[in-house]
Amino acid sequence: MRGFFPWFLAALFCAGVIHVLTVFGVPYLATRDAWSRLSALSGQNQLYLLPIAAADTPLPFMAPDIAYAFCRFDLTAKNVSLQTQFGDASWSIAVSGRHGENFYFISGAEAKRRELRLLLVPRARLSEEASTERSEEGDEQIIVITPDMTGIAVIRAPVRGPSFAEDTIRLLQSAQCQPVIEQDPNVIAAEEAKPEQNAPAVVRGGRRPARPPRTQVQ
Repeated sequence: MRGFFPWFLAALFCAGVIHVLTVFGVPYLATRDAWSRLSALSGQNQLYLLPIAAADTPLPFMAPDIAYAFCRFDLTAKNVSLQTQFGDASWSIAVSGRHGENFYFISGAEAKRRELRLLLVPRARLSEEASTERSEEGDEQIIVITPDMTGIAVIRAPVRGPSFAEDTIRLLQSAQCQPVIEQDPNVIAAEEAKPEQNAPAVVRGGRRPARPPRTQVQ
């Protein structure tokens, strides 16, 4: 009996390790994960609106009283901007990695404003990133650092009743998910260095040029 007990503990420990590895490895080995299912509906860096209370949903456990819009983003070439209007404080945006690990979430109550703009920036490109909390157009934006180049952003919009479904869909249809086209810093510096048109000439040396003498009319 004494010789059996150490083997029992070793077997129990190995079973626990295998269980943990299985749980964490399934998202990376599954062939029908969220990324593959949603890729059949839309392309990358595009916002797609799912039908409300559809009989055949692409993902399990989707609530019938919530409207969903998702964007499969790819930051390999450029950053991606996600812009939307919140209908009320119950709306939310969740950003996850390709394998489902959620790393950012914000609700309408936390945002405290109706219009929201998220700028998705990969961590690998963060050292050379020049984006700020305001876009080139002067709009406020929230910079979200993503651990990987690809992921999924989901907008959840609860539908308060059948009479509000049309307004909810209209707001979601106005949302955008697209790559950000940033100006070249060299071009911006060259534009700023150009002299303004119709600007007065600058007289160097602090002295004005001498005027020609006036001729008196006899």
